[in-house]
Amino acid sequence: MSDTSSTLFSNQGITKSTRFIHTPGDFALNNLLYVQEAGVLKSLRPHTSSREGIESILFITIKDGEGLVRVSGKEYAVKSGDCILLNCMNKYEHESSESKPWELSWVHFYGKTAVNLFDLFLKENKNSNIFTPAETEGYVKMIENLMALCNDKSVMSEIYANETLTEMFTEIISDVTTLSSEPCDIDVSMVRTYLNDNYASDKAIEEICEKLGTSKDAVEEAFANSYGISMAEYQKIRRLNVAKEMLRFSIEPENKIALECGINDYNDFIKLFVDAEGMTPEVYRSKWAQWIK
Repeated sequence: MSDTSSTLFSNQGITKSTRFIHTPGDFALNNLLYVQEAGVLKSLRPHTSSREGIESILFITIKDGEGLVRVSGKEYAVKSGDCILLNCMNKYEHESSESKPWELSWVHFYGKTAVNLFDLFLKENKNSNIFTPAETEGYVKMIENLMALCNDKSVMSEIYANETLTEMFTEIISDVTTLSSEPCDIDVSMVRTYLNDNYASDKAIEEICEKLGTSKDAVEEAFANSYGISMAEYQKIRRLNVAKEMLRFSIEPENKIALECGINDYNDFIKLFVDAEGMTPEVYRSKWAQWIK
């Protein structure tokens, strides 16, 4: 299985840390997000750490003090309450303050989806590696949980670690999305409801903009900021979900279902299913419809 170790040491009077180094088992390595190292650190005097070329995502939350982080040609001044997310393939440096040395909790993790998750974070956080959530206590507790799980050499502990890392990343995306959202007078929930109810109409987007008395560009920006997708994409997904339900639970012909979902060209209907499901509507129905069995 995996080897884990815990070390409590003072590094030549520079730092004092408790860390757990973890080697994932084959199942975690191939299927899960997994911990590589997790720990807490207190800086005793200023120093600079620099790394690059490591297949790892590093998450840090600053519990106290302040310092500097340099990555991708940018320098960030960070302080207590800030959080940092780094792709360790890229060169980065971090340096504790002399006057206010920092105290950190951190976790190095990886997995097949880790880089994609990091890229999503950068996109949602306007290409910045730093964010400041309303509170960091939840992140600190998650890292403590991951440290404890590193002590347990079992597949279940790695599944629990994957669950905690997923929860942590969900919280990160939620935090940066909330922080990047600007105040908006547009009722985007009304837009979503209108698109849900009028999914088959090619004029639904224009109609809701008219009802709101707001330009399409303004509504589009507000909708995308709130839901992460465009109105057109949302309407397309709504049409697809309705079509799936009708294919599974009705005996309507497929071409009629396409029309009822607002898709006038049956070839477009086929392409919608092939792109989303990897199969035609007919094959989807044959696999999912109860009445065909």
